[in-house]
Amino acid sequence: MIDLELNPECRPDVRRIGDERTPVVVLDDPIQSVEPLLDYARKEASFGGGDEFAYPGIRAALPAQYAVLLVPHIVGLIRHLYNPPRSSQHQVIHELFSLVTRRPEELAPLQRIPHTDERHPFYFATVHYLNPGEHAGTGFFRHRPTGFERISADRYPALVQTANAHMELHGLPPAKYINESDDHFELIGDVDYRQNRLVLYPGNLLHSGLIRPDKDISEDPASGRLTANLFFYFP
Repeated sequence: MIDLELNPECRPDVRRIGDERTPVVVLDDPIQSVEPLLDYARKEASFGGGDEFAYPGIRAALPAQYAVLLVPHIVGLIRHLYNPPRSSQHQVIHELFSLVTRRPEELAPLQRIPHTDERHPFYFATVHYLNPGEHAGTGFFRHRPTGFERISADRYPALVQTANAHMELHGLPPAKYINESDDHFELIGDVDYRQNRLVLYPGNLLHSGLIRPDKDISEDPASGRLTANLFFYFP
């Protein structure tokens, strides 16, 4: 067991991102202290890779107390802001620590561009920045050829078609993390890294960590870009 407490003074900062005005929620200091999480990550968590995720790094299971504490609060925000069907009972799909470890030259092509977690309209993700220091925040993007910011199931074929056409003309995206606008994707908003800041967003909103290799790539949970991540689904 680890000792975690909600911060009763925390208030949501709701930011409207892009032309589609998608709500992105920022919670500063949602828990009283991240030190118990940091201690757990450094001493007890078992980090590893896996084919289940396209994440460019390693992950480990969060302690159960984290979700028990935060899920009711986050689900309340989701229901208030995004209006999932009232009859839909939420599911917590993943509860993970994450560390970016892959060098730019090791990235697969799809890891070099913004991504979505899911195309379902009621799938949501959180990223909770845990370590101190100057690490990368999270960016949100627009696909320039289509103008899409959220990739729904009906938009996905057009995205793939135009992305393939772009690559035929320009080649594969360069072997680097995308952390700014380029000729294919436009950065339309970002949330800076700050210790004990949590960001909530729809999983079908194009996004990426704005990774800087000199500061963010590390297998050490004591010094790397350590985050806690929850993924929610309202079927």
